[in-house]
Amino acid sequence: MAVALIIASIGACGQPPTVSPPAASSAAPPSQVTGSPVAAASPPPCRAAAAGAAPAASAVTEPWWADRVFYEVFVRSFQDSDGDGIGDLRGLTSRLDTLNDGDPTTTTDLGVTALWLMPVAESPSYHGYDVLDYRAIEQDYGTAADFRALMAAAHQRGIKIIVDLVLNHTSRLHPWFQDAITPGSAHDDWYIWLPKNPGYARSDGSPVWHESGKRVFYGYFSGDMPDLNLANPEVTAELDSIGRFWLDDLGVDGFRLDAARHLIEDGRTLENTPATKAWLAGYRARLQADHPAALLLGEVWDATSMSSSYVRSGAVDMTFDFGLASSTIASLRSGDASSIKAAEAEVAAAYPPGGMASFLTNHDQDRVMDQARDDPATARLAAALLLTGPGTPFLYYGEEIGMAGRKPDEEIRRPMRWDATTTAGFTTGDPWEPLGDDPPGTDVATESADPASILSTYRDLIRLRADHPALTGGDVTPLDSDAPAVLGLLRSSPAETLAVISNLSDAPVAGPSLSLDAGSLCGQPTVEVVAGPATAAAPQVTASGGFDAWRPLERLGPRETVVLRLVR
Repeated sequence: MAVALIIASIGACGQPPTVSPPAASSAAPPSQVTGSPVAAASPPPCRAAAAGAAPAASAVTEPWWADRVFYEVFVRSFQDSDGDGIGDLRGLTSRLDTLNDGDPTTTTDLGVTALWLMPVAESPSYHGYDVLDYRAIEQDYGTAADFRALMAAAHQRGIKIIVDLVLNHTSRLHPWFQDAITPGSAHDDWYIWLPKNPGYARSDGSPVWHESGKRVFYGYFSGDMPDLNLANPEVTAELDSIGRFWLDDLGVDGFRLDAARHLIEDGRTLENTPATKAWLAGYRARLQADHPAALLLGEVWDATSMSSSYVRSGAVDMTFDFGLASSTIASLRSGDASSIKAAEAEVAAAYPPGGMASFLTNHDQDRVMDQARDDPATARLAAALLLTGPGTPFLYYGEEIGMAGRKPDEEIRRPMRWDATTTAGFTTGDPWEPLGDDPPGTDVATESADPASILSTYRDLIRLRADHPALTGGDVTPLDSDAPAVLGLLRSSPAETLAVISNLSDAPVAGPSLSLDAGSLCGQPTVEVVAGPATAAAPQVTASGGFDAWRPLERLGPRETVVLRLVR
């Protein structure tokens, strides 16, 4: 798939257009600039700006995370610094320049601007989601000093860091639970106990009640992860203190809240209870009273209507949208844009600005390369859909080079591939988990030298996103297309309006037609081609501020994405 950046601008009604200068290295020749014929019905006029007036500002000030690109890191698998085969904090710090070197003029880094670290607190497991000590760094990863050094180095490069915070449960080996096993102990009421099993389970039949002595305790995910009793004010106070510790002592920029929909049960209702949302809203308010910029991102693995309700109600700042992710994969596999088009329309209406985290896959799912038919062109198209689409995008480490992996979980969390050596540059010892069976050339060093690689595509797209405010905080308006394989979006900000057009099929599409019944466009544009092999025609803006049967391209190639900025 080629990511052709064919960029042009159309003024939105009442807003003076601001045209970004084209990149010198990719400017198209003047012959590719096409004017628009006069429309039969006059479009809405564009009001002139007062002399010296700045572009209209957004009515809503978006939070810092809205224009970031996040990168999910499993520290154990990212980079080993001491040869023990286990990734660590010093290893991650040594690789920061490959993620973002802090210099916007360079092009050899990925360009991500925030990291999400999977759990780094002390845990008896390899994954860390069963915490043993909330205030201690996992010994395999290093020390608190190593963590503070990572934070300082990241901030120097303009990278924010959020960490996984597991509030729903602890390890069974946690001292709190070991004390709670004794009825009437100081931590007895920190967990959820019953005299006998009430006889209900998860919807998939998995048990949630587990025996301990003559009682049973509640553990939604397993008997090794007993749920905390968040209705107990002592537990809440301790979790408040833990959150402040990571913000104050370790300097993190926020949290990804694991299993956010499972915090408080109501009888046999095990998820999404009003009490869960109320508890989260209180937690957020207390932490942000002293740290107003701290991000609280909830993992709400549910339908868009439910996950967005956590944001709209003030329970969290942002949630991942799993519906958009699954619809994106479905359209990539089928070559039909209808699934992702419907999902993008739904999320555009459901979330407030800065409230949605978009992604392709994460550490709990088969990697996108496997789900996308092991096809590099499809993986490049997936990157384009993610990074030009709605929401704050999150990349899973290795996704940017096309690493593959299917469950079990260890096999979707394998060591990162940095080069073509035997241990892929991850370690000088034996990796904690074997490397995957990726094709030769699936590594950072090899792909960096190939301008057509998946890695180069990600780098180009992240820089495109950074250069165009309509892709970071812009409104999202789906366009109608006469071709089932073609997805069209308008991304609009006060500074610019972009049209993003993607062909999800393996076959070219001749002259795709796009329509918008009504919109906020005005005037008659021309098309300024900034990059890409195709010429483009401008739309005729209708009296309703939209356009009808706009055919911007003579041909849209297989798995190709084109971005147009229209200039008035």
